[in-house]
Amino acid sequence: MRRVPTDENGRELVPPPVQPQLNQRVIGNKVVPLVTQVRSYELITPLFGGGVEPGEADPVMVIRGPEIRGQLRFWWRACRGGRFNGDLAAMKEAEDKLWGAAGTERKPMPSQVEIMVSIEQSGESEHPFEVVAGSTDGRKGQPKPKLKANEIVAPAYAAFPLQPSEKEMRAGGIGMQTKTVRTKVHFTLKITYPEKRREEVEAALWAWETFGGIGARTRRGFGALKLVSVDGRPVTPPGVGEVEAKIREGLQKYVVNGTWPAGVPHLCLNPRIKVTGAYSDPKDAWEYLVKCLRNFRQSRYPGASPKQPGRSRWPEPDEIRRLTGRRCPRHAKPLSTVKKFPRAAFGLPIVFHFKDEKIGDPYDTTLQGRDYERLASPLILRPLACADGAVGLAVILEGTGVMALPDGLVLGKKEDPDISWPVNAELDPQEAQQIPPLNGNPDVLKAFLNTL
Repeated sequence: MRRVPTDENGRELVPPPVQPQLNQRVIGNKVVPLVTQVRSYELITPLFGGGVEPGEADPVMVIRGPEIRGQLRFWWRACRGGRFNGDLAAMKEAEDKLWGAAGTERKPMPSQVEIMVSIEQSGESEHPFEVVAGSTDGRKGQPKPKLKANEIVAPAYAAFPLQPSEKEMRAGGIGMQTKTVRTKVHFTLKITYPEKRREEVEAALWAWETFGGIGARTRRGFGALKLVSVDGRPVTPPGVGEVEAKIREGLQKYVVNGTWPAGVPHLCLNPRIKVTGAYSDPKDAWEYLVKCLRNFRQSRYPGASPKQPGRSRWPEPDEIRRLTGRRCPRHAKPLSTVKKFPRAAFGLPIVFHFKDEKIGDPYDTTLQGRDYERLASPLILRPLACADGAVGLAVILEGTGVMALPDGLVLGKKEDPDISWPVNAELDPQEAQQIPPLNGNPDVLKAFLNTL
């Protein structure tokens, strides 16, 4: 017979009831039910930047919570910002209530979304570029440093900010230390938010995982995410043939049908999008996307030899020659009569450098907005991991781009800000017919998607 414990007065001791660990928070006088998820990720492309040194990843805390919060804020706007009927102040107020903002003692603005990051695998440091022996330098009679891209790490055209300059290579020489990225990174995100905000937060998570990434240059495929598990349950990605249908299904579920404030980049229910064919590995799909972008943006007429490429099939070089009044004898005859800068559609600024400056071609010039030096590219390129391989994804964000600049474009002399010319990027169909890479399409970004 079990003996019931009693106190000194003979009264039966009854243990207190076990209190469940309720997932809730008290806000004001209200008890708010919460949702907590643990989502595990791996990066299928290298992580660019994020450390103390510009352009370098931190070897210890390679991914930080505030960085993820910033990404989720952006993708929340891209999915949900259309429900404010173009009212920027109303959108910003709702955004700050959900994601937090700088507050005061009287008006604190804490985030309703709690984020904790655990680094499961900090990855490996790798060099996209190395400096190797090249042609003989006649002045010194020594091998001249030459840049070599290791495309296994990252496509050179996407990784160009990591390239050492000619000056750095001359100073550092063969085998010099070049900038790095981090590969094989795995991390876990624990995210907690009010139940009533589930649809808002899930929209941001879906868009971030589908179109975004972590670190710098995510619009060119760096730091691309693969969702591995949710609350310990493995997540199986769609098959290669299902990807586009799944993306369009997500757009219908998470993207509102409304009007965004001017200049806010966003998704839409029927975006300009392209999914490539199947690849065995995400990096192969990524390299294909970047190669297509390089070939499109740098399209040239045939040259005399592989080492001497022909002249550009785009109109900007001849228009810069016309504006500056400088032209080397070899390029005395213009190839284009279109007086526009259509490649501004890919983002700003653009620095134009002519290798024949010493024999008459223009000095370095920079294309940018009159009042906006930088304009993020509306074009997103990234690979997606699938259950049976990988695909490349290209999508164009709406609501941004060069046509959204209020005061137009200027071309300026890079070394002298007092010298500049107002220029235009918008093409009409007749002009597009004269630019071979466009095949008559005045929508430059759409013309690029057609090449994939």
